[in-house]
Amino acid sequence: MIAVIGPPGSGKTTVVTALAAHERVSVFRLREAVRRCPDLLAGLPPSTVPLGWVSDEAVVKVLRGMFLEHRFPTGDEPILLDNFPGTASQLRHLASIATSLGRRLSILELRATAATLAVRVAARRVCRRCGPDRHAPARPAASDPARCARCGGELKRRDTDNPHIHALRLARYQRNRPKIAAAATRLHIPHLVLHAGHCAPVVSRLARHLVAVLTDPAPAYRAASHPGSPK
Repeated sequence: MIAVIGPPGSGKTTVVTALAAHERVSVFRLREAVRRCPDLLAGLPPSTVPLGWVSDEAVVKVLRGMFLEHRFPTGDEPILLDNFPGTASQLRHLASIATSLGRRLSILELRATAATLAVRVAARRVCRRCGPDRHAPARPAASDPARCARCGGELKRRDTDNPHIHALRLARYQRNRPKIAAAATRLHIPHLVLHAGHCAPVVSRLARHLVAVLTDPAPAYRAASHPGSPK
C-alpha cells in the first residue's frame, strides 16, 4: 500500500492516474469510497471538520468497511492511496489496516514550491459533466482550451481552488505534514519524497521509479532504515 500525499496542486491525482495507466495497481480514493458506500457513514453525525474533511471516526469506518469487509477489490497488486492520509491519526489507522491485510505500507510524498502550487491551481480546470470524480483535473480540448477534450463540456475552476480556500488547504497540509512524517518515523514506514516541480510527464516517470523502489522488498527495507527522510 503506497500512500500518495502532498499539498494541493502538487499533482497527486495526475501522478496516480498516470501510474495506474502504466502499472498493475489498484487506486483508492476516500471520496470515491464514501460516494460508493454511503451506508458506511450511516448513523454518524455530519462532519464539523473544516474544509470538508470527514471526521477520523468516519475515516476508520470507511477504511474498515472497504478493506476488511472486502468492498474494495485488492487482488495481489499494489494499492495507491490518492491524497490519503491527511493526518497522523489517519496514517496510524491506515497502518493498522495494512497490518491486518498483511501488506507493507509506505509513503510517496510530492513536494513543490508555493509559487509552483499557486500557478498550477490557478490554471487547473475540471469538467463537471463527464466522469464521476468532479475533483479530477480535466484535459482541455486542443481546439478550445475552455472545453473538455473528452465530452466537450465547459471547463470550470474547482470550488476548492478558489485562492482563499487554496491558501487554507495549503496551510492545513503544512500543519499536518510534520506530524505525518513523525508518525511514519515512529511506525517505521518508508517515506520517499519526490520534488514535483517538473512537468507532469517527468514527475510521472520519476514516480514510476519510486513506486518500483517501494514495491521491491530490498530497497524498501533500506528506505525503512531512515523513515521519514527524503530519498
